Amino acid sequence: MALTRTFFVYLLALGTLFFISACAPKNPLPEVSNTASSKLFVPFVAPRSELCASSSIEMLALYWQSKNSFTPALDLHELDARTLIPAKGGTLQIELSAAARADGLVVYPLQGGFEALIAELSADHPVVALLNRGFSWYPLWHYAPIVGYETQTQQIMTHYADTPDEMLSLHTFLSMWERADRWGVILLPPYELPVSLAKEQVLRSIYDFESTGKREEAIVSYKTAHLRWPYDTNILFALANAYYKTQRLDEAEKTYRLILALDAKNPLASNNLADLLTSQSRLAEALEIIEKTSSDDINIQKILNATRKEILFLLGLRKQ
Repeated sequence: MALTRTFFVYLLALGTLFFISACAPKNPLPEVSNTASSKLFVPFVAPRSELCASSSIEMLALYWQSKNSFTPALDLHELDARTLIPAKGGTLQIELSAAARADGLVVYPLQGGFEALIAELSADHPVVALLNRGFSWYPLWHYAPIVGYETQTQQIMTHYADTPDEMLSLHTFLSMWERADRWGVILLPPYELPVSLAKEQVLRSIYDFESTGKREEAIVSYKTAHLRWPYDTNILFALANAYYKTQRLDEAEKTYRLILALDAKNPLASNNLADLLTSQSRLAEALEIIEKTSSDDINIQKILNATRKEILFLLGLRKQ
């Protein structure tokens, strides 16, 4: 059917840097900070040398399992197999993100540096950070969950090595994090959203999650995003398309119509609604919608023309 014409306006992949994980000793230094204190009770799993990426995912998955109804899809052995690249002696960031999605967690990039990190921790969202415990010319990469911070002692709390809730001076942490370009990810279950990201990045991250086949889980994320941004038609469009792909046609139709109530000239919602109605043999309704829809975008207009042509063809067959 013409669902292949469904046009996604946000087909962007999660931008990924390619750093390798390994584990090495730390070098603490002093620093000062004036932020509030926070401690998240994240279950501890020892990093296990080259497997600190899978250990980090497991710790955050267990955290969300302990707080809510989240159920991880993978066990630690499966995470190890998905993350470790033996020839590299560690894990690329893209592998960490892919494994986390396979485990059922939505991967949101941490953007905004230290302020974003503190905002997420304050919202009870632990963060996986990439740290360089070596030098720029001799890196020693290490993934670690960041689980809190302490104002009075000016320290960051991490599951950093073999001891849970290990405290690092703020300067030490920031130095190692800076040498890794301040890379971090927020791993959240579908019913949680980050507090530090704009809606465009949230939508992109959910779509990346849906693209792995986690469509029902992604629907939960889209609906959660819709609650935060109830008038955003791009979020509604993604939700409607996910409903359509899962054959939840009544919900898809209602959502496309909601988009058109907010933006009567939205050509993509009109096209997909007409396509849905065509799939249900509601050809007169479909034609009425597509006949009053147009776009200045050449590519979108081609989609509209193809839908109209199919509807007219089927109407011709019906009249025969």
